[in-house]
Amino acid sequence: MHRRWLGVMLGGALWAPAVWAHDFRADKLVNGQKQVLVDRYPTTLSFSFTATNVHQTLPSDLLQAADPLLANCTFSPAPPLSVPVGGNIQYTCEYTVDSYEACVALGALDASPNTPNEEVSFANILDIGWDVGSSQSSVNVLCQQQPILYCDDTVYISTASSSGGGLPTGPSRLYIFDPATGTLALQGEASLPYNALAFNHVDNFLYAISSDGLTQSSFIRLDANGSATVIAPLVTGAADSAIWAAGAILEDGTYLGFEGTSNHLVHVDTTTGAVLSDVILGTPATFRMADFAVNPLNNQLYGFNSVTQRVAVVDPVLGTYVDYPLPSLINGAPSVNNAMVSATFTAAGELFFYGTTNADSTRADTFYSVDLLTGALSPVSTGPATQFADGAACAFNLPPRQGGLSRPVTRDRGFFGSSQQALTECLSQGPISLGALGHVSTVEEALGVLWANSAFAANNTRRSDEATLRMLVAREQVTSVCNERYFGTTAPVLPQMDHGLPMNAFVLADTLKRLEVHNQSGLRTAVPLAKQLWKLDPIWGMTHAQEPKL
Repeated sequence: MHRRWLGVMLGGALWAPAVWAHDFRADKLVNGQKQVLVDRYPTTLSFSFTATNVHQTLPSDLLQAADPLLANCTFSPAPPLSVPVGGNIQYTCEYTVDSYEACVALGALDASPNTPNEEVSFANILDIGWDVGSSQSSVNVLCQQQPILYCDDTVYISTASSSGGGLPTGPSRLYIFDPATGTLALQGEASLPYNALAFNHVDNFLYAISSDGLTQSSFIRLDANGSATVIAPLVTGAADSAIWAAGAILEDGTYLGFEGTSNHLVHVDTTTGAVLSDVILGTPATFRMADFAVNPLNNQLYGFNSVTQRVAVVDPVLGTYVDYPLPSLINGAPSVNNAMVSATFTAAGELFFYGTTNADSTRADTFYSVDLLTGALSPVSTGPATQFADGAACAFNLPPRQGGLSRPVTRDRGFFGSSQQALTECLSQGPISLGALGHVSTVEEALGVLWANSAFAANNTRRSDEATLRMLVAREQVTSVCNERYFGTTAPVLPQMDHGLPMNAFVLADTLKRLEVHNQSGLRTAVPLAKQLWKLDPIWGMTHAQEPKL
């Protein structure tokens, strides 16, 4: 006789591992695995369910299959079904998760009381039941916020490795360049060699072209962690040996790429990777450009023509270029044998290059401000040397309601304690009130608070625990006020301090925590390049600090 099974139920249960029933085995996978990470939206998850009859001699009847959590899943062929000895019934279900919020919401609907949590957002199980027992097999899905970039003045620099033959090879690395400190902060890497980097203000991703000089190039997308996704092979008239170097995003969100082997300029749909146009821009003997950027004020491409040592303007519609009348000057001297590997525009129409110098035309390590009237280059910062490098920044800063993303800018006390420019601008707007703790009126007094030893006074006497708390709160309050005055990031409301009320140790500790969280909230946001803050000098800050009287 057949054994008749009560049902196959698909619901949520994080705690149930795959186990053997008396005569049936339940198996379930998502995207071929037991647990998957989702950080791109929308995304489609593929669930597979298998109920295997493991009874050695008798067939069994499957009476029911349902999925209460994923209501759009259907099962075909539908039960009841007879499963022969050693046979199985397999079902698949494609389920689209539209957003991070929708993904996490499934955790509130599944059967597990523990989801969503930091390790599992939602769980889904295959549950086989019969009159004397049950078998379950679970899968887990972890949802994370999509790693996107923000449209601000952040300068992104990418580099690739080099093969023994001098061709680009993986891994490629994505950095954020800080002009004030001259440092590159690693964001992540990809196994593909890529160049021609560009920031897309429409979807807040970076786009680039992966080319190794040997095989067909690919059009790729990069997230905030530097992870690369191939969108499509890049089908152009250029040979596989072409090394794509320059990239930019136009106002409509489409991409332009340029390679200097045969001077192809391509217009690419960023969604599909389809090439919309392919033209020849000059010749390698007359025009060679390592990068270009779109001026948001006139939608023209600007870069440095290393053949003529001049700034050049490319018309993306006509596919033509025009050199500036005269070669570029660097600190008043004509540019000689230089290359600018990165070009970036700000939303205000300010152009910056990253490239070589007259002193060393083989080492790309200098950040320049470009005079758009004359084409003159002014070095403003020096950073690490780079190879197969390119740069990108967001030139079209859309309001948030139109798709642009923004976030506050903050810096810590070390920044304001090292920047004469920022601290002077902050104090020029008046004294900083510290509530019942006092106030600071001068740059020197502010430096004294920012650089003071919270545990010891200037005479080496140890501060009391409460005095230490007062000093720490004062330090963070000065920083918070300067973040508001210099960057426009609104300081938190602190009633006790704002009204000059006495603060005991409990209130001080709570105030300190709130100020620290606020002052760290925008550390990853770039200092606007319009501030022209190119130097931090902690020695200046420490030598000008006056011991605070708090």
